[in-house]
Amino acid sequence: MTTDLKEQARRRLRNLLALQEEMIRRFGDTDYNVFIFGSYPTVRYMDGKSDIDIAIYTKDFSLYKKIALFLDDYFEEQHIDPDIFYIDTTMDAPLFCAPLKSAIQFTDYFPEELHAFEARCRVKLDETKAKMAEEALHTASENASSESEGQS
Repeated sequence: MTTDLKEQARRRLRNLLALQEEMIRRFGDTDYNVFIFGSYPTVRYMDGKSDIDIAIYTKDFSLYKKIALFLDDYFEEQHIDPDIFYIDTTMDAPLFCAPLKSAIQFTDYFPEELHAFEARCRVKLDETKAKMAEEALHTASENASSESEGQS
């Protein structure tokens, strides 16, 4: 891994810190959280090809819209495609596991309700993985059975 890639990742992290400070000035640091996940803060990010994955949690949907618009404008100015979505705690889904476990969070707002939601999403993820493993095992068993029948 080249030093150049590491330095680019460090630069992106410094930019995120500056963005975090700007957001706290604009929106405060309560009642919402912004989660950055995916390749953007890593050496796997590819300028011009990768996007930035952002999840926003707040109970106030109008605040979500303001934050999402601000972030969309900010990253468009940087020529970075933002993939922004709302963390909807009424829908337990595995897709929320990645942002909720992200180490890059803009505020400390992570109420007990969100912890409980994260746990429910983790259960859904584990159920999905178990079902996929079972289906893969079943498919492998069918393939092995078909092969042995073909050899008879």
